[in-house]
Amino acid sequence: MDNQELVDKLKSFYDEFKTDNLDQLDDLYHDNASLTDPIHQVVGLDDLKKYFEHTMENVEYCHFAFDDECVGEDKAFLLWQMRFAHPKLGNGMEIVLPGVSYLKFEDGKIREQQDHYDLGAMLYEHVPLVGYVIDKIKNRLVTDS
Repeated sequence: MDNQELVDKLKSFYDEFKTDNLDQLDDLYHDNASLTDPIHQVVGLDDLKKYFEHTMENVEYCHFAFDDECVGEDKAFLLWQMRFAHPKLGNGMEIVLPGVSYLKFEDGKIREQQDHYDLGAMLYEHVPLVGYVIDKIKNRLVTDS
């Protein structure tokens, strides 16, 4: 499979991201794959599966919409929006989070993935007391400048 086909399979996997589909990771990720995001870093396919299982606990749904991509010989960039709902964040309402992934390929699979997104926009702003404080700080920065 070439890199474009691999990226297309990855996008299909994340289209409806859920723990029922984690067996598909074997086709996408290298045995020694690493994934780094603002929350954690994992190395190895087994740890990646465990990480996804843990992060998806209690998530009502998670869907990625891919807006743009640049696929090269040994790497790719994907621009996306994650849409998800969690009962303890944002009163269970849908949260939309933009981000970008940087992928490196090896042996026809993803060897490295770095996900970049605003962790505050994902979590902190949707926790009642913390979100209130963050909103106040943001408003103060805007009105004081």
